[in-house]
Amino acid sequence: MMLIYVLDTSAITDPRLRSIFNVKTLDSVVYELTRLLTKARVVLGAQFYITPSTGSELRGFLERNGVSEDNINLLFSILIVKSPDLYATHIPARVMSNWIQEVHLRFYKGLRVAEEMVRQTAMKAYEDGKIGSREKLSEDIAGAIHELRAKYREATRKGVIDTQVDFDSVILAKELGAVLVTNDEGIQKMCEDLGVKYIEPPRFISQLMVLLRERVPRRPGT
Repeated sequence: MMLIYVLDTSAITDPRLRSIFNVKTLDSVVYELTRLLTKARVVLGAQFYITPSTGSELRGFLERNGVSEDNINLLFSILIVKSPDLYATHIPARVMSNWIQEVHLRFYKGLRVAEEMVRQTAMKAYEDGKIGSREKLSEDIAGAIHELRAKYREATRKGVIDTQVDFDSVILAKELGAVLVTNDEGIQKMCEDLGVKYIEPPRFISQLMVLLRERVPRRPGT
């Protein structure tokens, strides 16, 4: 059976991979992962795809987080970059209807979060005004903005696909009959709706290691 995987950004950047590879930096994760993928391609004939949008997002993330150019280039030399066929791949109307309803619900939740934060901030501003502390008011407003961003992101984005990058990965996996490697809940949910197989990054690594051990038996005495 052909081993075909589509990787999203989290397949490489998942923090849990550091403990699996017993390393401390993302640069080391990329190095060890590249070695593993290379061996899996040679020994198992495995194929590893990414979409152009994921490739751009991933490269930028790695560059900003201390991964060497050499390791980035080695990783990308193993990955096959392919655009999904957005015209030939069909999505059931029920899936799109459910997605639209979910997005509508998320927008409503986001609005409720914003309304509640306005109320809380107004009360804090009133209390700070009574004691005449502009510095305290400024701190409270900054804290409220930070909290609003976190809660709004939680309400509107977690568990639902909301970017073209994520959508492209799901469609490519469906097109290729591949397993999508991701830890993103929204991507996983759409995979379930479309019948696309997916796997968490740590399990993906463990799976490759097991398959390689079975294919390459240890020599006697080792």
